[in-house]
Amino acid sequence: MFRQEIDEVGGLALKKTKYIDESVFKYFALSAIAGFFVIIGIAIAYTTGGIFQHFGKMYGKLAVALTFSIALDLIYFAGSELFTGNCFILGVGLLEKKVTFKNVLKVLIVCYLGNFAGIALFAIIYLIGGSAAGDTLHFIEASAAAKVALTPMQSVFRGILCNFVVCLAVWICIRMKEETSRVIVIFWCIFAFCIAGYEHCIANLAVFFMALFAPGTSITLAGAATSTFWVTLGNIIGGGIFLAIPYWFVSNTKNKYQ
Repeated sequence: MFRQEIDEVGGLALKKTKYIDESVFKYFALSAIAGFFVIIGIAIAYTTGGIFQHFGKMYGKLAVALTFSIALDLIYFAGSELFTGNCFILGVGLLEKKVTFKNVLKVLIVCYLGNFAGIALFAIIYLIGGSAAGDTLHFIEASAAAKVALTPMQSVFRGILCNFVVCLAVWICIRMKEETSRVIVIFWCIFAFCIAGYEHCIANLAVFFMALFAPGTSITLAGAATSTFWVTLGNIIGGGIFLAIPYWFVSNTKNKYQ
């Protein structure tokens, strides 16, 4: 079972490594574009959350969960490179021996840096434009403070759960062939991780970056960096181990089960 889809994922991993070998800067640019899309998603989600939080804390959280899927929709359909999704794709590629561990590290590092660069650029534009003022910025700061307050173990485990769900959306979209179905799957998977309080390292980079510029913020660079490290580790484990290994394992069956 799943042999055809696993072959496809392994092929995607190989394609990414060949592309980055051809041009690191082009791959970096594709990753930066994903960062742009994450900021668009954060802007929409946290503006909506800032409005609805006045009706109660959980209403703000629900608003974020209902709207943040636009980020992954843009990343998937417009085309760009997101670190968290690559954890699964490259994990499968490594298990399939389509790519080497060195290839995986190169792609993940460049992708992570590109995501951050795109986030930083668009976040600055967003902040200078003044759209993040008032309720939106307060909501972002409160969210960042809650993330920093997590223990390392909580951050890792929430990161594992988050990227398991995010990469599950990637995996299902690869198996599906109809675009409307993909939009629905992306929505529910993103809704699931947001409403459950899981942690996504790239989305967190966007939240922390803007929170650090909030007037009178309690967020420190050290606190944000520490939280991001543990969440990133959890995201790698969630997508690259807990999702990639089981599906790769069950795909290695005899032809009669295909």
